[in-house]
Amino acid sequence: HASHALLGLTYATMSHGEAWHFARMGRLMERADKTSRIVDVQYFLLLPAADDVGTSLDVVRWSALLRSASALAMYRRGYGQITPTNVARFLVLDHEFPRAMQFCVKAAELSLLQITGSREGTFHCRSEQLMGRLRTEMAYTSIEDVIEQGMHEYVDRFQRKLNEIGAAIHHDFFI
Repeated sequence: HASHALLGLTYATMSHGEAWHFARMGRLMERADKTSRIVDVQYFLLLPAADDVGTSLDVVRWSALLRSASALAMYRRGYGQITPTNVARFLVLDHEFPRAMQFCVKAAELSLLQITGSREGTFHCRSEQLMGRLRTEMAYTSIEDVIEQGMHEYVDRFQRKLNEIGAAIHHDFFI
């Protein structure tokens, strides 16, 4: 709860200038990373045996995953019935839910562009290029594409790209 209070104080009392955008961008990138880790581990562990699909145990497991990402209520509002594919779609590719990986990347890019003064769709430094590339890849990816290539493989690549963006931000702004 202390982190929520700090976030509220920062949002409500700090000027939304460069320092605020750096803090926001870092928080969003960290949130995308944490959501990706939850999805990676849980998706593998929770994929049910054929006999369990649709059972109350299956629903309880996936509900717990959504709860762990503070996503159950919003998921239910958008999708209703809990299915593994829709849970993955919601946590990975939703562009409106603040804990979804795609939402976080898009919002982090907007803060990066506020810092640099660049227009969306352009880049003047490596971090802008990498962030824009990841955002675009996610915007044109379907959950079926993700599942086909393997959730773990997708998340592993996503995390490597986040690390590369973090290194580029460090190089572009702090070296």
